[in-house]
Amino acid sequence: MTGDDKKSTSEDFDARLRAARDAYEGRAGSSKSKTEGEPPESGMKGIGFAMRLGTELVAAIGIGVGFGYGLDQWLGTTPWLMVLFFFFGGAAGVMNVYRLSMGMDQSGVRLNRRLAALIKATRTKI
Repeated sequence: MTGDDKKSTSEDFDARLRAARDAYEGRAGSSKSKTEGEPPESGMKGIGFAMRLGTELVAAIGIGVGFGYGLDQWLGTTPWLMVLFFFFGGAAGVMNVYRLSMGMDQSGVRLNRRLAALIKATRTKI
């Protein structure tokens, strides 16, 4: 095989690969947006987000009730601490849901730190 043969084979392969990817994206509903280069928002992301919100709320209440029940058994104050920690768990769950829905969860904090570092680096260059 000469260099020209390798080049034409590589170009042919690239063209076939592009055609196959275009055909796959056409059947799959175009997983990438052509204009922005980002995947479009899908309904499954919304369902996943809603499930996470519900799970955060239920888990916080469950942990609060469990903690209150344990303290009630240990201190003999049944059911007062369980009721109290039910409300504490509910408040914590609502706070978690609020933070998550406002994008202030841990990934948002990391993103904000990156943006702050980028802005700071840009200001020093100007």
